[in-house]
Amino acid sequence: MTLPSVDAIIAYTTICFAIFGALLAALWLSLVIWTFRDMRNRSRDPFAQILSVLVVALLPGIGLIVYLILRPPETLAEAYERALEEEALLQEIEDRPTCPGCSRVVNPQWILCPHCHTRLHKACPHCNNLMELHWNLCPYCGSQQVDVYASGSLRTDPDDIGSMPPETRSFADDSHPVADDDGANGWSDDTTDSQKAAAGSGDEA
Repeated sequence: MTLPSVDAIIAYTTICFAIFGALLAALWLSLVIWTFRDMRNRSRDPFAQILSVLVVALLPGIGLIVYLILRPPETLAEAYERALEEEALLQEIEDRPTCPGCSRVVNPQWILCPHCHTRLHKACPHCNNLMELHWNLCPYCGSQQVDVYASGSLRTDPDDIGSMPPETRSFADDSHPVADDDGANGWSDDTTDSQKAAAGSGDEA
């Protein structure tokens, strides 16, 4: 068996080194292209893109490690999605109704705040739908509202009681005192003198 000549060994070695060098060159070029694309997805700054490519191209291996350490932690698409999620979360928080008295989150269907007892809504006496406190007209059934809970509305004019709804009328009748010439005793005109005398003797006893 004859050994290969020196020229053949040199030729084979040259071919192997050429193939290996071509693979390294392809790997180096692919890393440079990957670095450019990756940096373009992470930053819109052209100076940062060019600098990243130069670092990886001029410092093979070490330049890639440096780039992986210093590159932005998230891509532009990930940053955009995160911004959308934060905006949606803030919008959801802002849309939650809060109590004007204690600033706690309340249910939109509540009439009173269970924490500080602040009045939030009022119910229409005709259709029982919730209304805002400042509404004087029900947008659901179209009836005009008389807020019996508002300050000063408990003393209702007797002439207006007849025009109220049945629910409101009963509340107004109970809250309207009957007064006559006898002062603060609340005697009606149908009360007899004997009843007044009996009540007076009971108070003296």
